[in-house]
Amino acid sequence: MNTRQSLPGPLSVRLAAGAGAVFFALFLGFAQLTSGSPSATDSGWEIFGYVARHQDRLQLAAALMGIAMSAALVWLSGLFRALTKAEGGAPGLASVALGGGVLAAAGTVSGAVALGTTANRIADLGVDGTAVGWTMFLLSIGATLLGLLLVTGVTALVSLQRHLFARWFGWASVVLALLSLAGAVTIGYTAPGIQVVAGVAVLLDCVWILLVSLFLWRDPALALPVEIEPEGRSESLGSFSVAIGQHELSGTATSGRHRV
Repeated sequence: MNTRQSLPGPLSVRLAAGAGAVFFALFLGFAQLTSGSPSATDSGWEIFGYVARHQDRLQLAAALMGIAMSAALVWLSGLFRALTKAEGGAPGLASVALGGGVLAAAGTVSGAVALGTTANRIADLGVDGTAVGWTMFLLSIGATLLGLLLVTGVTALVSLQRHLFARWFGWASVVLALLSLAGAVTIGYTAPGIQVVAGVAVLLDCVWILLVSLFLWRDPALALPVEIEPEGRSESLGSFSVAIGQHELSGTATSGRHRV
């Protein structure tokens, strides 16, 4: 039985890397559709007017962000495998990064649902309801950053300790993790300064995901397991070699007796 066929190959790693690029493209589309949007501290009438004028765009933005999370989870599988290999094949911190990625995706999808609901039911929600729905959408960014904090933080630790990625990228990941932590405070606060920090952190996190995708695409071996021969096969080969050696020895002894 050829066990090498059951091991994930370079194609699957590049699939995860490509999913990261797809996520980034969808995020850019989402950012374009929601550009110029009001903050959580703007008046209810300002928020209501913006949502009413851009209802179709906001519905599409919510859909794009939901689809982007599916691509992000495929990308996460590639990073998880790379971290697991760097840890020696037993996922330790890699499991924390995986959980963080799932948390970030769940937080983002929750925000997309809040955005889609607000855009679809604006007439029923009215001014106050629309303002509440919009605030929920913005505060969900904090949940996204809490998950990304774990992803970038774990990747930074593993990269610096095990040299998974370039050293400069490891230190950049440390800075990004701290920035994500600061931005995550927006889950409970609507201060304009915190919202700006959260927005910058999300943008840089998305660029970070694109860079990881580039690393995995260029070198799929970062996430490929080391191929090990099965024990049974090794033992059988060893027995076969011993048998051949014994046969050669017996043949040599027989030839010696014939000469005598």
